[in-house]
Amino acid sequence: MNQAVYKFVQGILDSAQRLFGGICSEALTLEEKSWLTVRIYDLHRGYFDVGNDLHTWEEPWFRRRLPELPARVLIGACGTGREAVALAARGYRVDALEPAPDFVDESRRRLGDQAHVYKLSYEQLSDAVLDGRVPVEGVPNGPYDAVILGSGSLTHVLDADEQARLLASVSRLCPQGPILASFFCDTEEASVPAGRALRLGRSIGRALARARRMPPSHSDRLSYRAHSGFAYTFTPNEIERLARAIGRPLAWENDDQKLGRFHYATFLRP
Repeated sequence: MNQAVYKFVQGILDSAQRLFGGICSEALTLEEKSWLTVRIYDLHRGYFDVGNDLHTWEEPWFRRRLPELPARVLIGACGTGREAVALAARGYRVDALEPAPDFVDESRRRLGDQAHVYKLSYEQLSDAVLDGRVPVEGVPNGPYDAVILGSGSLTHVLDADEQARLLASVSRLCPQGPILASFFCDTEEASVPAGRALRLGRSIGRALARARRMPPSHSDRLSYRAHSGFAYTFTPNEIERLARAIGRPLAWENDDQKLGRFHYATFLRP
């Protein structure tokens, strides 16, 4: 395929994804958007090629904030087990949780008896820890010395109440250790102007929402990406409010300016 044809086909695919994202942004509830995001991760086979090494930006962050070995660490939304495998190999005692079924199977395969992997979403974790609604497969049993909300996973908690519940639940599981989180964050409140495909998708989505008798569900803080579903872009004030709500100091950690809107921070011990 020559370059011109490739660019043409890629343009069509990109427009189709923006159209699909626009439809879903208006026509699905937050719960359905979360479900779709999990399924997109599970079905995108490229994530199974991710290795077992920490990212370059994670190395100094983890070294700076994780307790000394052999600390007990809980990893949320562990995906195929990359962080869990890397930390278990270094001597940490690791538990992990993940909602996508194929990811659970793969992370269990990679980790073997080095860690227990729970098939569990963040919402289910919060329900269990805060409300006592324990699922069949059980929940992680604290206390932990540290919690890592797996790479970018906090940004996939789309509802503000669920974000607060998640931080409260992991703080309860880890009362005296740090909580490490990464997420999309932008100081700009204004939304980016929508292109033609996205506008058309939103128009179709609104019509579907009316047919479903749904209240408006679109939010400029939510965005859709082809291979990672829906994501919530925080403002710094929102992250700081989450820290205050659980009574923890917040340390902004970004060392690598190349990450752009992708930020990481530590909710320090109380």
